[in-house]
Amino acid sequence: MKPGDITIPERLGHLSRDPRGYPVIATVDRGSDGVDFGSIDEHRKLVLATFDWCAVCGLPFRDEARWQFVMHMPEGGSVDAIWSGEAPVHEICGVYAAQVCPFLSSPGARLGDDGRRGQRRPASVLAASYTGTDAVEIKSSGLQDDMHVVHFSHTSVVDRFTYSDRSELHDRYRELLTTETRIELSPGEKTLVDRFNATSTPPGEDDPGATVTGAAVMVGAGYARNVFRLSGMKTFQGSSYATIAAAFLADGGLRNAAETFPDESGRAAAQWLLEQGDRLPAALARWRADGMAQTTGRTAPKARPTGPGRAVPKNAAGPCGSGRKAGRCHPAGL
Repeated sequence: MKPGDITIPERLGHLSRDPRGYPVIATVDRGSDGVDFGSIDEHRKLVLATFDWCAVCGLPFRDEARWQFVMHMPEGGSVDAIWSGEAPVHEICGVYAAQVCPFLSSPGARLGDDGRRGQRRPASVLAASYTGTDAVEIKSSGLQDDMHVVHFSHTSVVDRFTYSDRSELHDRYRELLTTETRIELSPGEKTLVDRFNATSTPPGEDDPGATVTGAAVMVGAGYARNVFRLSGMKTFQGSSYATIAAAFLADGGLRNAAETFPDESGRAAAQWLLEQGDRLPAALARWRADGMAQTTGRTAPKARPTGPGRAVPKNAAGPCGSGRKAGRCHPAGL
């Protein structure tokens, strides 16, 4: 199916298109050489985890369920509680991708990455939804032990369906288009979303979303365990980032940054934190609490995370475990 053969959701309308007409989704690698749909960028997954954004459209989840498209059942055969190397998606975004993505849309599709080249997609794909993302950790990839990737924890599945071929998704997608709601962005959010989803590279940068990755580090992702084991993250490990991250933990430093920080992404991230108040994504709330304990010896003010806030479930292998330039196995890897 060609991109023009299916109606695109309104919430993907802000994304750039490649020459074939495919929307450039949030997780794919991009840089001065262009967009690489065969490469999932771990920097970008970290940003999605920090701000609680969808892996396809790069917009906030708000109160919508987080969906995972599972190609291989985890150990134990249950998806009621999973760890996944894939970033979650809105239902409408995932069902759209499942119809246009060559790998997701057909049981005859084959993987193209070096480690699993030629492997067929399973005969059926399970899509499961969860109230929220309970935790995010950086762990070794299930495919490449020397590579670390961002993993997402989900518990308490609330809905699920299976499909084999994209034709089975037609009725469900039509209903999703009919009931689609517009996602309104706050001022700080809009700046971050626009910069993160850009495809043109600013002067002096290799990745148009790099400054948003830096902003994510400053607002709390820099305190995530093993975060600097992600490929390329050493760039953000300098003392200047640590100093700014510490300042962003304090109300005074945060308010000052929202008004005067020289980089637009950092300024917008500080503004976004103020806009969120105590409604931080669960993963970011934990990272900031860890940062407060590390830098001051005190506990951060208790935040009310978005999502159920349940205990982290027993580790279950994700369906993919892909990493930066690791292959075509992301649910929306068009």
